[in-house]
Amino acid sequence: MGPIGSGEAGGVETHLLNLAPILVARGYEIGMVAPAGSLAPAGVALYPVAGDASPSATRAERAATTVARTGGVLENMWDQALRLQRKYDVVIGVSYDWLPFYLTPFFSTPAGHWITICSAMDEVDGIIEKRWREGALKLAMYTGAQVRTFPFLEGERVRLLYGGVDTAVFQYNSQPRDRLCWAGRISPEKGLEDAIAVARALGTPLDICGKIQDEAYWRAVMRDAGEQVVYRGFLGPVELQRRYAGASATLVTPRWIEAFGNTVIESLACGTPVVAYDRGGPAEIVEHGRSGILVPQEAGVEGLVAGVRAAAGLDRRVVRARADEFSFVRMADRFEAWVESVCGGS
Repeated sequence: MGPIGSGEAGGVETHLLNLAPILVARGYEIGMVAPAGSLAPAGVALYPVAGDASPSATRAERAATTVARTGGVLENMWDQALRLQRKYDVVIGVSYDWLPFYLTPFFSTPAGHWITICSAMDEVDGIIEKRWREGALKLAMYTGAQVRTFPFLEGERVRLLYGGVDTAVFQYNSQPRDRLCWAGRISPEKGLEDAIAVARALGTPLDICGKIQDEAYWRAVMRDAGEQVVYRGFLGPVELQRRYAGASATLVTPRWIEAFGNTVIESLACGTPVVAYDRGGPAEIVEHGRSGILVPQEAGVEGLVAGVRAAAGLDRRVVRARADEFSFVRMADRFEAWVESVCGGS
């Protein structure tokens, strides 16, 4: 969707930028093919590629078609990967688009695909299913909830990587203020308007943190937000930790099914309970009544308001303990094991 480090891909960028140094320290040589303007960790060979960005699958209609373009950045990245493949033992694709899955059998080097969003487009799902049934696909996803959005994978074994959080950066705080926090890409599928409505109903200040991806949507949701809603910007980890740690609860309000939810584990690491809709990845991470409160989607804003009130009684030490299960080292262990399986166990 955009250069790595730009915030366009949310938690996926966080995971790539934190996984790579761990794998380099374990002795792996890593090359990263990414859009021009990307950042890469020390020790990682960066292959920047120019080209026009692809439309976002997260905002596409299910029946939308995909178009291969001569000047597209996705097309140029996979052309580069084909040229570089003999330098590496494995190629890992991190994208949800028709072309990478179509190209898989044409690689001589083992190729795996880490899908980081839920099912979004019928045409893309079609090529994934075709390659899966041919036995030509090595897949990894974040959560079981994400896998279940692909009907053809029901009952199949797909490697789950989950996500990770730097618990040394996102530190525990036992003394929050009477504020709420919301963090994520600012785009319609993230449901920011529900968080703003909760803040207004409770009369509680709300800190909004994240990259503005859709300017028209942002202007619409902020039109009647009120003074208690404060936009903090697209923050680095240290400043973002301050916002989570200072909040009494973090709201997670997606209108679509989240594959994982990095916001969830970052907040938990600070001891701040999460109040989230009971669907997708967040529902696999949050232990209802222990590390947060899960609210049925149909309960809407009223349910979230009740959830915030209930979250005030949770033990923040228990909340933090849940985050310790999602360290980046554990995520790297899972990723390394999956890569070995893509290579045939060698």
